[in-house]
Amino acid sequence: MNSSLPSLCLLLALLCGCGKSRVDQALDSDANGYLCRACQAKFYTERSVFANNCPACKSPNIAQVVGFVCAADNHTTVAPRGIGFLACEKCGKATSALSIPREADLRAWGAAKKTQHEVGGS
Repeated sequence: MNSSLPSLCLLLALLCGCGKSRVDQALDSDANGYLCRACQAKFYTERSVFANNCPACKSPNIAQVVGFVCAADNHTTVAPRGIGFLACEKCGKATSALSIPREADLRAWGAAKKTQHEVGGS
């Protein structure tokens, strides 16, 4: 029997670790965040609700937001997706990772929670 097999199994166990991976954590959220491009309203919905329009001005011109994570201080800067990487709003250094913001991140950004009825959601 190959004596390196137990070592390989131990190495795989250490590399895989326990719990959620960093990728899973970055993709996991409890909310969907949006910015209205017409009136600049910041809002979010429960994770199961996807907005079709702005609750303030009813414009369908809304952008889903993502989190830009700073490696230096782990702060998440929330902004519309598709605009490239941003500087960290806390320390000014370049952000280097993306995440889906959680409800706490969206509240800290200034977003208000809205219902499916308010956003014409599905």
